[in-house]
Amino acid sequence: MQDIRLYNLQLLDLELFLAVAESGSFTRAGEQMFMTQSWVSKRISLMERELDLNLFTRNKREVILTPAGRVLENRLRRIYSEIGSAIQDAHIAQTGVSGVFRLGFLIWGTIVFQRELEAFIEENPQVAVEVYRHQFMELRARLYSGQLDLIFTISYDCAQFQNSGYQMLNIRPVPLMAYMHKKHHLAGRTELEVEDLQGEALLMVDEKASPGFCGYVRQLFLAHNVRPMVAHYAHDGEAHIASVLLNRGILLASQYLLVNAWEDIARVPIRGADLYVTAVWKTQNSNPVLKKFLDCISGSPAPPPPEG
Repeated sequence: MQDIRLYNLQLLDLELFLAVAESGSFTRAGEQMFMTQSWVSKRISLMERELDLNLFTRNKREVILTPAGRVLENRLRRIYSEIGSAIQDAHIAQTGVSGVFRLGFLIWGTIVFQRELEAFIEENPQVAVEVYRHQFMELRARLYSGQLDLIFTISYDCAQFQNSGYQMLNIRPVPLMAYMHKKHHLAGRTELEVEDLQGEALLMVDEKASPGFCGYVRQLFLAHNVRPMVAHYAHDGEAHIASVLLNRGILLASQYLLVNAWEDIARVPIRGADLYVTAVWKTQNSNPVLKKFLDCISGSPAPPPPEG
């Protein structure tokens, strides 16, 4: 058997050889690997000497693999595939999880747990995290269909998940806020009672988009013997922004709507109307990333309240 000497070769040389074999050019392989044509030629020549093999036939227009070069290319490609799998398996052994993880957030709100999500992605490079933002109705539909592994929503929109097929975790308390123009006569208050909203024009999310929100607001007003006066319905809170900016009513939504946005909009919390950011997932979801991600966010501290 031929005595093979690898002392002067590097793993990068093997990758360079495969690049030349694929492109048929020292120049194109160098561009691909961010090396000069002369350096590529030098390393390939060194490789041929060390292995005692003629790997390429060279002419003015291209370089062509010799029979020995073709055998080496075929075997090395399989080896490189194994190297990639080995590194992936090492990550799995270290972290316990790998694969794709799909998250859903409300389109009109801030991405809660952004710091934790960034840290999770950095600490788990073997996990492909995909993030989507949808309205209430589409968020629920994509969880139902299995297109999302986990969604973040508001606790009032979770009534439809109250069965054995889903798991819910209230992760972070958030107050119900009254969003209004800064010229509104209630805008200067530090806190509102539900009774303060008697006779005020309200901007509401409609029943079809979020039956949970509508039910929550009805029960809240009923408990305080207040009859709401709804000025306008829309599919989501964001659709009401123009009306708020024109001082045409008060929008009720969680604290995570419009964080640090729209200087002309005041945000006043409503006493006794606390909500939660809630994570929801299917009970039968077998994605191994799910538990690891839940462990990451369940103990995370709450962010500072929004300004304004």
